[in-house]
Amino acid sequence: ADADADADAPVPLVRRIELLARSHLSSPGPERDAAAALCARLLTRPGLQPALREFIVWGAASLQGSRGDGAAAVGTASFLMVGIYTTLAAIFKLGHREELLPQLVHLGPLIAAPAALLGDSSVVRRKLGIKLLQRVALVFLAPR
Repeated sequence: ADADADADAPVPLVRRIELLARSHLSSPGPERDAAAALCARLLTRPGLQPALREFIVWGAASLQGSRGDGAAAVGTASFLMVGIYTTLAAIFKLGHREELLPQLVHLGPLIAAPAALLGDSSVVRRKLGIKLLQRVALVFLAPR
């Protein structure tokens, strides 16, 4: 009976907005950048750490799976990787250090092997990956 009640429960507004934005992260046009900005602004709001953690885990898993494909990441997967890198870089730009530090654990495989990022055939993905690594490194630094 509980499963039926959960299935009938309305999806929270924040979750619906996030799912809509996620669906546009694989678009090739400017809607990808708008979706990335929307996700970053939404997920860095105070009180949304669980949603932020879920997005970072999903993004890291998606990037890790796509990174294994190497040069075979073409089409929608390539655009999705760019969208995720853009979103994560924006999150680490806009977010507060105290809220982002616990999330770094979920990016472990991505930030532990920057050499794999440099071997990417796409210049845009390399640029965004390096941007993400720089912003993650800034979160690691202690404030002045």
